[in-house]
Amino acid sequence: MEMFNEKVAKERIGDLKKNKVLNVLEQVEKLYLKKIRKFRTETSYDVTAQELPRFKTLNYTEYATCFITEPLNLEMRVRQMEHAFKDDDKNYETLDWCGYFAENINKKIANKYEDRDQELSKYKDVDNLVVLAGSNKLKERTCLNKLKAISDKHGDNLYFKPHPVTTHAIIGEMKDMFGEHRILPREVDVYYFLGKATKVYTTHMSETALYGTVLDKEIEPTDVYHKVHQGSFYHINKFLFESQIFDYDGKEWVNKVFSSPKSGIINPNVDTNWKKKLDDYFSYIHDERERYAGWYVEGKPVKKTVDGKLISKKK
Repeated sequence: MEMFNEKVAKERIGDLKKNKVLNVLEQVEKLYLKKIRKFRTETSYDVTAQELPRFKTLNYTEYATCFITEPLNLEMRVRQMEHAFKDDDKNYETLDWCGYFAENINKKIANKYEDRDQELSKYKDVDNLVVLAGSNKLKERTCLNKLKAISDKHGDNLYFKPHPVTTHAIIGEMKDMFGEHRILPREVDVYYFLGKATKVYTTHMSETALYGTVLDKEIEPTDVYHKVHQGSFYHINKFLFESQIFDYDGKEWVNKVFSSPKSGIINPNVDTNWKKKLDDYFSYIHDERERYAGWYVEGKPVKKTVDGKLISKKK
């Protein structure tokens, strides 16, 4: 079990502590790892990769106080959300997920990390907020040209919020580039500023896309386009961002999709029968996997002999 493993947490987030509101997910992780054994499917925690459609691995992690899981294959990740939206299983009613997420903000428990600075009255209100990725992703996945364009457009009516896992060196670079007065401290609660903002610029790696949607904020991505699909929450946030430009309601999408077992999203605080939902997800996603049986073959590469015949290295 990695979600609540202190050594794993230390390696990933240093001295930061996860919010205790996530503790309810420990029982989900435990049952998830137990039940998946019968499918002989491997698991990974909080990674992205591109396996074949007949995937070997299901990934899982936290998202907005929920347990989420998806295959390590881009098409399958996205398709499960599309299927969840179209799901008409009468065993699952559409629940008020948006109400739950809004209440998290009202109770000040939305943040993934504990001990966020709540003494925020000294900061002026601004209409625009840029939520940045952590140091390990910022330069690789965030479009600097987009950040400059946002800065030029909004001037001082803007804050940049560094991720809690951001080095002092990176924060110094951001201050030099955009002005010290526009860079918020790492320790402040991002959701205080999200609540004050009208528009939130964020990424396919951030839960703030969901909370922005729930609070009726305008949201817009800052990712480098050719790497956008590598975002941790791409399969969810893609649809939240697209609700801004296509004709559907992002909040209705959240309630419908998150209620379906096909989404791979589970939360004992919302789901009326989360254990059945987990079982139904496993049945669904492994049935989907078998559609691709025999389509693609993964193995050792082949090499040519002198006479041009292809001979496999594998005997």
